[in-house]
Amino acid sequence: MRKLIVTEFISVDGIAEVEKLPSVTWNDEMQKFKDDELADSGAMLLGRTTYEIFAGSWPKETGDFADRFNALLKYIASTSLTPRGSPRH
Repeated sequence: MRKLIVTEFISVDGIAEVEKLPSVTWNDEMQKFKDDELADSGAMLLGRTTYEIFAGSWPKETGDFADRFNALLKYIASTSLTPRGSPRH
């Protein structure tokens, strides 16, 4: 059995809503964390809103990280999202 890892981007004052978060300044430490996290992941569990945000941007990204991220199996928790024909979504 694998462990479940939860990662969130959240501001110091507890704001986790994407529309209210300030621009994130990406650095080498964050990149290493995300690279290591992705390397150890077998799938992603996403809510509908996060999935829709990712689906609107990540398929356009290129490079090793994007290729691994896009290829990862994604499970979507939603009562309103209509399944697409692909078994990868």
